[in-house]
Amino acid sequence: MGREGQGWTPPFSPWRGKASPIRQNKFLILFVDVCVKTLVELGRKYQWQRPQRCPKCQGLRVWGHGYVEAYFDEAGSPCVLLKRYRCPECGVVIRMRPMGYWRRIQASIAVVRQWVLDRLEKGRWPPGSNPARGRHWLRALKRQVRTHLGMSYTERIAEGFFELMRRGVCAVSRAV
Repeated sequence: MGREGQGWTPPFSPWRGKASPIRQNKFLILFVDVCVKTLVELGRKYQWQRPQRCPKCQGLRVWGHGYVEAYFDEAGSPCVLLKRYRCPECGVVIRMRPMGYWRRIQASIAVVRQWVLDRLEKGRWPPGSNPARGRHWLRALKRQVRTHLGMSYTERIAEGFFELMRRGVCAVSRAV
């Protein structure tokens, strides 16, 4: 017999009415000066520099938390293994990532900049580029410029790209 409509309540939970710590997104990305090709060659043998302290709570007990696969255009292979660490004091997971890449973007910032600026200046995508991907970036860039810089930059998209970079904003992210 079903429990619906019988006034059934779940057993006591210490998290009732509160956000469970498991559901909270506690992720941090630390950008490290490392070559993606080196990561491909060495894989798990690459010696990652463990953070001395947790960047969130300054806790001293930061330990290894395995690896996660990531995709980069520059890699040439399907995936790159990136090291993760965990702070047991605040529960944050620290993910290492190569410098020169935005979060959730597989291409380097230099490649994104080249494609978008070529399109804006020359009216066409650079040879060997993926126009569908470039259009995605350009639409996202225009949205980011309008959102962060206002309508005064809508005619100066290239200038807006550099201003967003200066402010630390991922210029081609769909998320605002």
